[in-house]
This record gives sequence, structure tokens and C-alpha cells, in this order.
Amino acid sequence: MRHARFKTMGLLLVGALLLAGFRAERASVVVLDSQPTAHMLDAPHPLLDLSEEPKGPEATPTLTLRATGYNSLVAQTDSTPHITATGTRTRPGIVAVSRDLLGTSLPYGSLVRLTDLGTYPYGYSPGYFQDILDQQGLFVVEDTMHARKRQQIDVWFEDYRSAVRWGVRQVGVEVVRYGYNGPNLDQATGDGWAAPLGPLAEASSRN
Repeated sequence: MRHARFKTMGLLLVGALLLAGFRAERASVVVLDSQPTAHMLDAPHPLLDLSEEPKGPEATPTLTLRATGYNSLVAQTDSTPHITATGTRTRPGIVAVSRDLLGTSLPYGSLVRLTDLGTYPYGYSPGYFQDILDQQGLFVVEDTMHARKRQQIDVWFEDYRSAVRWGVRQVGVEVVRYGYNGPNLDQATGDGWAAPLGPLAEASSRN
């Protein structure tokens, strides 16, 4: 009987301790006494018109490439020297690029502007042919080069002598339009990009 009494007292003591701990934990809960507020604006925020947002990069990408010249000769091209890789006829303003650039920076149809940076690789006489390049204005990528070529551009010339006088130079290639259907990457328009390219033989007479 005495043993049962001690057992009952022990259970009561444990229950009292548990109850005290539960009350202490409830008392430690922080009550957040806050009320939501609303602020009235003098004027509504203007809606964003996505159609007027600029598309594409703000600056025109520029590459520095090794530049050669070529003509519509079987020895320099293939059995159809007057037909480009895209099926168009060769004409002033056509450039070919190496195949590593076609899949990345300069796909077919890209419009580019060229800057004469001088001879390759040392950069002698920079700007020597710039007047001729400016006369053309924009060039279009519609041809490709031999598979062994890398990081190179080839400018088409109507006559062999002009291509030889061009030699091997390095040029800055400013991308004006990426591919056939890409947006213009600057404010330049396509007007006049197919203008005849003057003979480089005339420019070389300044030597």
C-alpha cells in the first residue's frame, strides 16, 4: 500500500513538471502586433510597353580578322566560280568567311562594315584602303572559305589585280546585322550596301 502511494505521488509530480514546462513555452511566444497599411499614389505607375523596348545588344560587336581578297576564278573557288555558297551570283560587296565564323559570329546574310587595320600581321599602313571600303559601305556574308581556314574573311574583287594589291591585311569587322533576318545592331540602314566596289588598283597608285 505504501509502495502504491509513492508511485501515485511520483506520477503527480511528473505531470506537474510537464504542465509547468508547457506553460513556460507558451509564455515565451512573441505576439506580433502589426496592422497592414496602404499608401495611395498621386498617379498610377505607367505600364511597360514591351513593343518599344530595344531589342538586341546596345553596341555593335566588332571582330579583328585576317583578310584576303579573291576573284571568281576556278583556281580560287570551285567549278562554279560565279556562284556563291548561298546560291547568289558574285558581285561587289560580297565577302566569304571561314567556316568557324559561320556557325557563331557571322552567319550567312550578316551585314558588316570593314575597317582597314593595316597589313597582316604587323599592321603597317592602317587605313590605306579605307576609302575603298567606305565607298562600298556595307558588305554581306554570302560565301565561305576552305575548311582549313580559321578566323578569316575574304573580300570579293572583280579583277585579279585588285585582289593581289589588297594582299593580306587585318580588318575590324563591325556586325551591323546578324544573319538575314536579324535586327540592325546600329542605326545604319541597308541602303547602298550593294554599291560597286572601286578598283583597288587606283588606291595603290598613291604609293
